[in-house]
Amino acid sequence: MKAPERKILVPLDFEEQSLNALRYSFELAELFKCDLILVYVIEGISVFGKLRSPEEYLNKVVAEAREKFDELEQLAKSLSDKPSVKVSYRIKQGKPYDKIIETAYENDVFLIVMGKNGNLSLRKNRTIMGSNTLNVIRESQRPVFTISSNVINPANISNILLPLDFTGQTKKQVQNAIDFGKLFDAQITVVSILTGDNRILQLRKQVQLSQVKKAIRKHGIVCKASLIHSKGKMIADWVVEHSKRIEADLIIIMTQQKTKVVEFYVGSTAQKIISHSSVPVLSIFPASPQRAALIAPMVDPFGVMG
Repeated sequence: MKAPERKILVPLDFEEQSLNALRYSFELAELFKCDLILVYVIEGISVFGKLRSPEEYLNKVVAEAREKFDELEQLAKSLSDKPSVKVSYRIKQGKPYDKIIETAYENDVFLIVMGKNGNLSLRKNRTIMGSNTLNVIRESQRPVFTISSNVINPANISNILLPLDFTGQTKKQVQNAIDFGKLFDAQITVVSILTGDNRILQLRKQVQLSQVKKAIRKHGIVCKASLIHSKGKMIADWVVEHSKRIEADLIIIMTQQKTKVVEFYVGSTAQKIISHSSVPVLSIFPASPQRAALIAPMVDPFGVMG
């Protein structure tokens, strides 16, 4: 059976952050043997637009779309020295983050790549690569790869940091880490943070870490695992600092939880990790669909991962 074609979606607004994402995406597409889909979203009708007739406004939107399409085509040609990467374009109208997610589903992409600025905001009236990046991360069921301006070539990613809290969604996070560990041919460094002195919890986490390490190594991936005491430091700060300490090239986090466990990589914590990390962050939505061709099987004989 022929393997399904993999596609990467890259939202563009022609600002610096999105152009960084576009350049990086060509490298990812070459590495993963994927096609690229570029999407540009035209915002909703402005006050000026409402004062025009529907026909006038439609003509204006079409003209703008054609202009942006030409820009996309020229930009892609100027950035690409990857003849094996197939590029296509989509132009949408509406709320950027809604249309980005819609395009991802319509085209069954396996990854969304977005640039980020240094101050991600939850306000929905910011530019596409500010609040909309975060809204896509929070709502998309496809993994979202966020990058800053100074990132290494993805072909050089060799160490993935995988922070785990061992909630019911841990298995999905580990599955994705295995997939991307294979794609990047990278080592995975697994850590879990202990915030108290509970001896039973410490022993349980040590068993869980051992199981995760065994499962990852079963897939031929080099894996290290350790339990760390946070010593009162905020989890997001600890993750970002530890990524620098071990020279990680990628961080993989979950974006939400469905349990009542204390907040961990959720909301402001995820936002802080994504915003402050100097290396790319891969955000996984807990309910994201698993695809047989991409998701590797897990081994968890004691059921320690929920």
